[in-house]
Formats: sequence, structure tokens, C-alpha cells
Amino acid sequence: MIEDELIKIWQSSSNQERIKFEKSKLMIELQSSLGRLHRWWKYIELVEVIMAIIGILLSIFLVFFIPFVLIKIAIVFIIICAIYLIIKYQGVHRFKPSDLEENYLDYLRNTREYLEVQKKFLETYVHWGILPIYPIMVLFTIGIWENAPIYFIVFINIAVIGIGIYGYFLNKKRVEHEINPRIARIDELIKTLNE
Repeated sequence: MIEDELIKIWQSSSNQERIKFEKSKLMIELQSSLGRLHRWWKYIELVEVIMAIIGILLSIFLVFFIPFVLIKIAIVFIIICAIYLIIKYQGVHRFKPSDLEENYLDYLRNTREYLEVQKKFLETYVHWGILPIYPIMVLFTIGIWENAPIYFIVFINIAVIGIGIYGYFLNKKRVEHEINPRIARIDELIKTLNE
């Protein structure tokens, strides 16, 4: 009964009112989707930064107790990489738009820019997440070569390579399933609002 009345109201409304309704619906859906994305990104950023800080503290502790010079050098490089990771995440964070933009269209454009920065960050994972770590692992391997069993060395290197490959494909999946659809929805909404 109520559905029939709503259908009649919908059919009797003008096209302009229908377009306004569609715009509001798109805005609400996009806001909800962006809210989830912002919470997801904040969680990812928090986990990565906490892991980097724990890694830095553990590495500082290990530098004083490991007697091998090459391993100490590798640990110092790991500390530098962890600090670099924290700086990279903070660099992405400063692009996050404020909800207090002048108008909704500016907010959408700034949100699109923020999503593009996140996309570029995740797509360049090989450059900031993999390539700096592998030379450090080679240095670490050379440092423990004579003092550790071969199966331990092989396991550590395979684990690092596996984690790098997993991170690459995970970030690629995040871009395809999380970032790109939202950019497309923002573009659609910007186009609708400009009409």
C-alpha cells in the first residue's frame, strides 16, 4: 500500500525533482563509501606505523647485542627504511580533504586527488617497499653466512621475497577493488553535479 503511494508520487514528480533525488542518493552512497575507505586507510596507516615503530625499537635493541658488523649495518638500514615508511604514510595523509570544504564539488575534487595519491602510493609499493629491503637482506645474508645454518638463511630470504610478492599483489588488489571504483563514482558524481 505504501509502496504504491510512493510509486505514484515518484511518477507524478517532475524530472528535475527526480534528478535532485538521484544526485542526493549518489552523494549519500558516495559519502558512506568514502567513510569506509577513510576508516580502512586510517587502520592500514596505523598498523604500518606501529609496526615500523616496533621495528625501529627492536632494531635499536639488536644493534647493541649483535656482534657482526654487516648485520649491524643491515639493521641500521632497516631503521632508515622504517623511518622512510612513516614519512611516506604521513605524506599521503596530508592530502586527505577536510569535510569543511567551501562546497561539495571542491570536496569531491580534493577527495579524488587524495584517492589518486593513495593509488600512486600503493602502485609504487615495489619502489618503496620491496627494492630497499632486498639489498638489506643480501647484506644480512652475507653477515650471517658463516654463523647460521643454511636452512635458516634460505627460510629468511624466501620469507622476505614471499612477503614482498604478497604485498605487491595485495596492494594491486586494493587499488583495483577499493580505490578505482571510488574514483569512478566520484567522477560520475562530479559529472552529474556539473550538469
